[in-house]
Amino acid sequence: MKLSGRLLAIAEMVPPVDTVADIGCDHGKLAVWLVKNGRARRAVCGDISAPSLEKARKKAEEEGLSDRISARVGSGLSVLAPGEADAAVIAGMGGELIASILEADIDKAPGVLVLSCHSMADVLRGWLADNGFFFEDEALVEEGRHFYPVMQVRRGESRALSLNEREFGPVLLRKKPEALRRLLDRRIHETERIYAELVRAESPRRAELLSELGETLRRYEEVRKSL
Repeated sequence: MKLSGRLLAIAEMVPPVDTVADIGCDHGKLAVWLVKNGRARRAVCGDISAPSLEKARKKAEEEGLSDRISARVGSGLSVLAPGEADAAVIAGMGGELIASILEADIDKAPGVLVLSCHSMADVLRGWLADNGFFFEDEALVEEGRHFYPVMQVRRGESRALSLNEREFGPVLLRKKPEALRRLLDRRIHETERIYAELVRAESPRRAELLSELGETLRRYEEVRKSL
């Protein structure tokens, strides 16, 4: 079974474990891949949508894995018992929602998390750092015009992240992948466009906003030079 580039990047970030939980599993392809490829002995698929879980059940049955993959209707980590999973994957949603899912059932969160959000990565990274998780690894997947961060975090001694680390990822800033350069170029271009439009606009807050945008551009340029 072939995964998309983004799902494969997520799957490859999962370390070998006994039990993995796929929270918001949708079609269940990720859990099936993880079990079939020896990343996990068994998997728990959780989703708030019963129709999505039915697709996951059918996929597990087609692959002969019904006895090793369980499907449970429920919100977030509520489908797990404390200590049941060794790792959990939460992907395909915004960073703020992922943080709220973790916060709602932090006692059920495994020691290893693989997370991927399509927005507000800075909010998610900040929450993780503030709640006892450190960043083990990160990847940045580019699909079409979208960039998807993938992060593996573990419980342990965490530290506060800088503004740049929250926005772009502490490991990505060290690894300097080409996709990060393209993301920076995109952010710089978008900020310059907004700056130019604001220069022509009539707004009582124009000077304040231009100052903020100018500071953001300087920060982006400094990050870009370091890559």
